[in-house]
Amino acid sequence: MYPLRAPGRCSEPAEVRDSLRNCYLCGKRLPMREISERERERYQRNLLVDGFGKQGQSRLLESRVTVVGAGGLGSAVLNYLVAAGVGRIRIVESDTVSPSNLQRQVLYTTAEIGAPKAEAAAARLSRLNPGCRLEIVAGRLTAANASERLHGSEAVVDCTDNYAARYVIDDYCASAGVPMVYGTAEQAGGQVSVFHARGAGGYRSLYPEEPPQKEIVGVLSPVVGVIGSLQALETVKLLSGFGETLAGRLLVLDGRTMRVSIFEI
Repeated sequence: MYPLRAPGRCSEPAEVRDSLRNCYLCGKRLPMREISERERERYQRNLLVDGFGKQGQSRLLESRVTVVGAGGLGSAVLNYLVAAGVGRIRIVESDTVSPSNLQRQVLYTTAEIGAPKAEAAAARLSRLNPGCRLEIVAGRLTAANASERLHGSEAVVDCTDNYAARYVIDDYCASAGVPMVYGTAEQAGGQVSVFHARGAGGYRSLYPEEPPQKEIVGVLSPVVGVIGSLQALETVKLLSGFGETLAGRLLVLDGRTMRVSIFEI
């Protein structure tokens, strides 16, 4: 597990706040960690990306993220964040693996049916990248426990499949000033956005009224992977300062026609 900090307070000494990395709590500059030879080999392809390079990778290695939901979207998000070198990841998930999950939740196998998802996911991800520090929170996210379960994060990735949890994430991120990486997949399409970053509004601004929750929705399995991969990309960009995120914009994918639309929100 990794140490957590309360939002709004920076514990770094003043003399180290003048280097290369922005502290996500106070916005001041913190020293960039050195990349080892072993890390250079592992993350070689990241390091060769123009504009990302050593600085971007260093920021990833020092970053801390919470992913809420380790299902279909979470499978793609977690695999790519761990592989990319995000330093610390908290997984919030209360469910167990069921046969119907295996059509799209690629973190799991038939042998893990009945196992707690958070534990099964962490076991597989730790084999993918032992350098990533994983924390498991096996339980539902509620308004009552959101501050405890989400605090200390530089970004919260919404991989939930229910509206109630999504509004809880949005409310916490709004109050804590933490970016929320939103994604949803249904039928043959999906949406991605970044809320509460660079002056962007939140999920409640986009959807003020909570819609009725459907018990089960259909979704083509590759669509979940596409949307989750886009969420992972947006998270990497947020953490590293690379490129332009979807803050203030909503990406909508229609998988039937492969039409991608981006709307200002």
